Amino acid sequence: MRPKIEAFGLTDIGHIRKKNEDVFKILEDSFLFSVADGMGGHRAGDIAAMSATTHINNLLAKTLLSNVSIDQIINHINLAIREANFRVYNLSRSNKDFYGMGTTLCFLYLHSTHAIFAHVGDSRIYHYQKNNFIQLTKDHSLINKLKDQNKDFDKKTCKNVITKAIGTYPKIEPSIDTIPFEIGDIFLMTTDGLTDYISNDHIKKLIEFSKTPKILCENLIKEAKNNGSSDNITVLAVKIIE
Repeated sequence: MRPKIEAFGLTDIGHIRKKNEDVFKILEDSFLFSVADGMGGHRAGDIAAMSATTHINNLLAKTLLSNVSIDQIINHINLAIREANFRVYNLSRSNKDFYGMGTTLCFLYLHSTHAIFAHVGDSRIYHYQKNNFIQLTKDHSLINKLKDQNKDFDKKTCKNVITKAIGTYPKIEPSIDTIPFEIGDIFLMTTDGLTDYISNDHIKKLIEFSKTPKILCENLIKEAKNNGSSDNITVLAVKIIE
């Protein structure tokens, strides 16, 4: 039996950028959700983000069914992300205006009892459950890589440097995992235009304060802009109703 859900997404160009390179997609009937952040400073980041999310959702909407096992779902998602990566990579080399483009990606699929989630880059997925709030994804970032290696680093120099992105190399290894969910749980997907300007503790408070996914998304973007976010801002919230 599939869950009943309420989902809402919102994106904002922010205070400074001339173009919004963030993309989100909600395929509510297929229980597929994705958020991508076209790489700032690279050409055609918005095209990379749109191409990646569209291709992944088109592939998975046809293959993911409620009677497919979780292991099979993970395999399908892994293959779809790899195919989308190769598609964006080839597209970036087919047109000089697209050369060097890339995008982050976070992806969520709701099975009957578990969420299967994946990411590449530093766009994030969070899980709120009975006052417990956790960050499901770990940024593919230079800061995290140096931390894992116990190396010293200059936070200002390393800030926002990602170690993985869709489309920058012909092959990619996405991070994929699963987590069970219950009635009342909320999954939140965001780009760094939000998470660079709002702490996880503050995000948790806004989730508890906001009555619906729509109000939550509006409150989060408003807060990020009030805090001076200089990037595009995108949030997508999914609540398990029953």
